[in-house]
Amino acid sequence: MSDRQKRTRLSPEERKRQLLDAAVELFAERGIGEAKHADIAKRTGVSVATTFVYFPTREELIDAVLDDVAEKNLAVFDEVDPTGLTPAELLTALAEHATSRLDEDRAYAQVWLNWSTNFAPHIREKFLECQNIVLDKLTAILDAATPGRQKGKGARDDARILLAASQMLTVMKLDGISKERRARFTEHTIDVVLAYTGEK
Repeated sequence: MSDRQKRTRLSPEERKRQLLDAAVELFAERGIGEAKHADIAKRTGVSVATTFVYFPTREELIDAVLDDVAEKNLAVFDEVDPTGLTPAELLTALAEHATSRLDEDRAYAQVWLNWSTNFAPHIREKFLECQNIVLDKLTAILDAATPGRQKGKGARDDARILLAASQMLTVMKLDGISKERRARFTEHTIDVVLAYTGEK
């Protein structure tokens, strides 16, 4: 059976997923928007015309990749069950789960880190939208940790500290820093943040 015959077996949803996976990998390797439709076609073994069927413009391709990366990152909050966990335990579990996923989702992490420092207006706007969702979720955890504190007071800034630390933790994992050192970093960061709330 020829490669062309094998390609036609994928459903439109499967084909789009295949192309999107390749685009995420290429963006991780080259930077956001640096991979073109032709690069994705070459990586997946389809025609360039096929890639344009699913992503008609460069902007739509970039948006699709960034939306996919955002969805993958936000899923961490749904994949960790907070039941019965203290705030410190929940934050630790989120950190551990997020870093453990890097073994399979390395490209997603690399695109996220690149995205966080990209200041092209449209790309920055999309990042800030996603970042605000993450900050909302972290703020909610910190607010729950201190029911006596006025809601949101200081917690948003503390959430920013946690988000910044999570990005450094990601870099540490990608750079091969040991699990023990990452655990110490995580514990110290959470201790410092929760010390201000008076809740651990």
